[in-house]
Amino acid sequence: MGGLAFAETDALVMLLLAILLGGAIGLERESRGRPAGLRTHILVCLGATIIMIASTRMGEFTHALSPASRVQVDPGRIAAGIVTGIGFLGAGAIIRIGDLVRGLTTAGCVWFVAALGITIGQGLYTLAIAATVLALTVLLALTEVERRIQPLVYRSIVVTAGLPQAEAIEERCRSLLAERRVRVEDVLHRLCVAEDRAEVTFKVSVRHRLQSGEVLRAVAALEGVVDARWF
Repeated sequence: MGGLAFAETDALVMLLLAILLGGAIGLERESRGRPAGLRTHILVCLGATIIMIASTRMGEFTHALSPASRVQVDPGRIAAGIVTGIGFLGAGAIIRIGDLVRGLTTAGCVWFVAALGITIGQGLYTLAIAATVLALTVLLALTEVERRIQPLVYRSIVVTAGLPQAEAIEERCRSLLAERRVRVEDVLHRLCVAEDRAEVTFKVSVRHRLQSGEVLRAVAALEGVVDARWF
């Protein structure tokens, strides 16, 4: 009876730790306005912990049975099932709008807290706490580093012009973009003869995000350009 009480107390500590550590990751995501926030991360971590506790208890129970009636329970397979299943929830956090993809970090966090729950459920408290500290360091400290390195950004510039000016507009835009160190990766054309206009799409890469507004204004100011927009 005392062993059972100890086991229940140990399980309660695991659940509280899952709420605390999963909540720490979820709070960071919540503060950034991400779709998977505080409650989602806590529930994922808590759920993974409960499954691992239950599977461990089932394993202990089956070992007490006679070899003839023993049913094998492998906690490793259950952990693998958690990692596989949580991928569907992580995929739901990823949003794609055109060439822009959002939510990859949040999906990674959801996967991480599931692994955190597995670790807590196995009683590896020090590892779980250390992993949470490292994850929060990555999420909080490296955000500023990302801002400073000026990552390469891929965008598209759509330029609309009259049909007769389409070829000249393309050459002018290429020249203007080259002057501003904006690399043209590809060019797509769409012609509308009935409306006597052409649409030229430049797939570009730019090192500095703040440059995009100035570049678009310069493209829109070119002679013959009817409309210019980013996406």
